[in-house]
Amino acid sequence: MKHTFKQLSTLLALLLMVCMVSSEVIAQQSLADVKKKRGLTDDDVLSAVKTFMPRGGRDEYFAFVGSGNSGTMVVYGLPSMRIYKYVGVFSPEPWQGYGFDDESTLMLKKGTNDNLLPGYGDMRFPALSETGGKYDGKYLFYTDGGNSRIALLGLDDFETKQVLMHPFFVSTFPGVAVTPNTEYVIHTSQFPTPWNEKIASVDNDYESTFKSGITMWKFHDSEDAAGTGHHIGRLIKEESFTVELPPFTLDYFDAGRAASNGLVVGLASFKNNHYVYVFDYQKAAKLKTTKLNDMALVSTQDLVDAGAFALIPIAAPARSVKTDPTGNFFITAADEAQVFDFAKTKAALDQKQFGQAVLGIPTLNTEAVQYGKLALGQKVMDIAFDYRKNVAYASAFNDKKIVRWNYKDLKIESELALSFRPGHLMTPQGNSAEPHSNYLTVTDKEGLYDKHINIGPTRPSYQHLIDISSDEMRDIYTMSIPQSNLYGSVSVLRTTIKPIIRYPLGTNTRTGEISRYRTVAGQEKIEREGNRVHVFGTLIRSHITPEIVEVEEGDVVTFHLTNLERAEDETHGFTVSTYGIHGSFEPGKTASLTFKANRAGVFPYYCTEFCSALHLEMEGILLVRPKGYKPSPEEAKEAALTPQELEQYKKNYEDKIKVINETQEVINSVVAYLKENKYEKYPYVEALVVDAFDQLEQAKTSKANYERYAAEGKWRDAFLWAEQYWQYQVKTADVGLRAKKLLSELINK
Repeated sequence: MKHTFKQLSTLLALLLMVCMVSSEVIAQQSLADVKKKRGLTDDDVLSAVKTFMPRGGRDEYFAFVGSGNSGTMVVYGLPSMRIYKYVGVFSPEPWQGYGFDDESTLMLKKGTNDNLLPGYGDMRFPALSETGGKYDGKYLFYTDGGNSRIALLGLDDFETKQVLMHPFFVSTFPGVAVTPNTEYVIHTSQFPTPWNEKIASVDNDYESTFKSGITMWKFHDSEDAAGTGHHIGRLIKEESFTVELPPFTLDYFDAGRAASNGLVVGLASFKNNHYVYVFDYQKAAKLKTTKLNDMALVSTQDLVDAGAFALIPIAAPARSVKTDPTGNFFITAADEAQVFDFAKTKAALDQKQFGQAVLGIPTLNTEAVQYGKLALGQKVMDIAFDYRKNVAYASAFNDKKIVRWNYKDLKIESELALSFRPGHLMTPQGNSAEPHSNYLTVTDKEGLYDKHINIGPTRPSYQHLIDISSDEMRDIYTMSIPQSNLYGSVSVLRTTIKPIIRYPLGTNTRTGEISRYRTVAGQEKIEREGNRVHVFGTLIRSHITPEIVEVEEGDVVTFHLTNLERAEDETHGFTVSTYGIHGSFEPGKTASLTFKANRAGVFPYYCTEFCSALHLEMEGILLVRPKGYKPSPEEAKEAALTPQELEQYKKNYEDKIKVINETQEVINSVVAYLKENKYEKYPYVEALVVDAFDQLEQAKTSKANYERYAAEGKWRDAFLWAEQYWQYQVKTADVGLRAKKLLSELINK
């Protein structure tokens, strides 16, 4: 069929009109239209509103969950359920260079007993640091059940600060707890083994040679010497101790608080018999010790003689045991939950009211220390607390329900039927002395129902958000978390955590100290000694200094890089093409990357993190000359600029000076506005202004250099330094304009 040009033009015009009308109709859809089109109920819309977080909004809580087997932590928000960050803990994580830069790699290797770099971790139940039994927002702890490690994370920058492997536990429980003031971090074995790499017969030597134990890691907290408020905590092996136990399989545990401070309760089993153990670590800390692999060790016999450890028999296995917010009770997550009285338990332990021993460990009379019990459902997986007095929640896996119950009155208050089998539970701040309410998260590890999208044989874990703010509980949101095998999580009020914006310039973020490799603008250099090459460089929008590094094939090269940025969120990445290294450099951070230049050739290095409109200009060249290469006399000579090239550089310099002057006018106008409107009255605006002036302060060296080279007629060098000075100016103007915009918004509120 043939069409004239006019006919085609008319047809296109009609199509355009139809599209415009359709777009207008779509754009003007009402809430009722959207509900009808998608088949949404009022309950669906209410659920969406309860979890919706508008742009610029802030979640009420930060939540932290271990990824199970991938060795990373996931940070998400409540109630939006948005994932904010993945953090490398026990496994290398390339996005932020964790396990790729020298500092984090060294930390991970030192965290093993054989200087290896394990590629995964089994992390399930985290714990937040506490002060007076309440979360203080400073630190987070994890243990690695697959490799017997414990990790410390700082919450002012959400980075892993310390990893330690247990000196003799072969198998450890993948969960952790802290004492009420984080004096100790508690770490237990899980499956019994011989210690100190001994070999034993399971049939003949099990009871005499296989062991279990509990380690109390001593924890020290301090601030950095620079006084920035950056916290530097450390687990101190030399002040820690382990108590030796017979071959029990140990499971979930928790620490007492308030009146029960000094006690730890946990689950134990032996030959299909099940117990809750009670451990008085304050008594144990006073006992004599021996040394095993440089760890202080308290013997089983001394522990028993001091009345510091006993077992409470329970009829059926429990899946967790938790201390209630008051510290008066500890409660088992079991089909028939048992509520135990801490005061009675402590009195029985102190008075050694012991019954028949199990493998030399005394038992307490269950009825004498139990407050009461209540049947909750089939295969109860976990319990959680909220702010309501004496109220707990239980997840009944086989019954597909959540049970709200009162553990003081021993009565069920309400139930919520679910479309999935519930696993582990979490309420905001629920494992502390100050739990909050409104939300309950529930893990769904199966994800097999037709309501979830099929993405292959392996499905993600799901986290469901339950609204518990009223008497009627409601399931309002389902969140998928990839790369995770979810178990327990914890959350803390967002405002309790005080994240930093930048590090003091030159910080080794793993130790909190100023790195000896710190480099500032104008002090970049390359040092060679034999086949070792050290590059001391800087990163700043949009420049890597030095731009060219020449080495010889076989050299071991280390880039020591400092991010000079002071502006918020100006992270730079760094990699050398095909050499498999990667670093992430937040403002103020110094880190190193070492590799062997084992291939001759030209290899670009560049910033891997989008940092500005000039991001693609942030690159350099690693020139690896063949081993034994000798340049010819002609190649060794530095080519002189021709008069035409020199003139062009002069013109480029003069043009750049005009741009510098114009940019300065913008800066001056912004500064005038900020001063006239008293920016210093607004703390966040003031912080941005400090950032802006900090950029110009760092630019002084660049300005002095371009003025000196211009006076000497060295126009190429003058232009290059003028270009770098302008980069500082651009950053100053950028941050200044952000400050102006924010100040205007605050004034006009």
